[in-house]
Amino acid sequence: MSHKETVSIIGLGQMGAALARAYINAGHRVTVWNRTHGKAEPFQGQAKVAATPEQACSESDLTIISLTNYAASDQVLRAPLVAEAAKGRTLVQLTSGTPNDARSGAAWTSELGINYLDGCIMAYPSYIGGEQTPVFYSGPKGLYDRHEPTLRVLGGATSHVGEPIGAAATLDCALLESFYGATLSFLHGAAICASEKFPLDAYFAGFQAIMPLISVTADMSKKMLSTGDFKGTDCTLDIHVGALEHIARLSRENGVDRRIPELILSYFKRALQLGHGADEMAAVFNAIQDQARADQR
Repeated sequence: MSHKETVSIIGLGQMGAALARAYINAGHRVTVWNRTHGKAEPFQGQAKVAATPEQACSESDLTIISLTNYAASDQVLRAPLVAEAAKGRTLVQLTSGTPNDARSGAAWTSELGINYLDGCIMAYPSYIGGEQTPVFYSGPKGLYDRHEPTLRVLGGATSHVGEPIGAAATLDCALLESFYGATLSFLHGAAICASEKFPLDAYFAGFQAIMPLISVTADMSKKMLSTGDFKGTDCTLDIHVGALEHIARLSRENGVDRRIPELILSYFKRALQLGHGADEMAAVFNAIQDQARADQR
């Protein structure tokens, strides 16, 4: 690509504003639009401020949408004038949602002759443009390749994760669940330490030390889930259940909210009921799937 693409940003919340700044700093000609005009004011003199979303779409090769959710995005994009302005151009959806949301967006754009990629940003706004910032995209690989140099401005770890349009949203939801679950658990651990007046600085130092164990367990789980064989020699599920019972009991004894360890323990015990007591922790995957089947019955 011999020239820098023109870029429009629809939505100037914290993330959308960070996207716009990244493109301005990289020397792209940028157009911005936001429903609340005041959020566009800081970009006067740095970017073109569009009066309408259809004007924003018509100004650029590539339009990036970053709104609260797909309902908000659909309300803006599916207006007839916006759809007409976007024909023959590329829309990149960076609004968070589900794979079904992405498929709905792809079906709508396909009918209108609009090029479409769905994506997700795995970083805080302040990290946009960083060399290690991951941004995942899904959709037609050729379309991604065409715009890849422009998309890479937002993060050096940008990648295409699949042709199915829902792939990026799938990965987004799965990784964010891991992030939120881990965050909730380490905050619960901090509450346990506080209940014993154990120094939080020492706790967080210890938390960093356990990170390699999480990585090792993830690698082990990847192999076991691919083969369906959960046998190993590291630590059986029986032992993990014993450790979780200690955590749940300590929470009860010290008046710490016990629902988090007890929820985790319930899945591990379900895996025991399925006969995985002598298997490795990855066997809890079967308990999760078994619970889903039970809920559907």
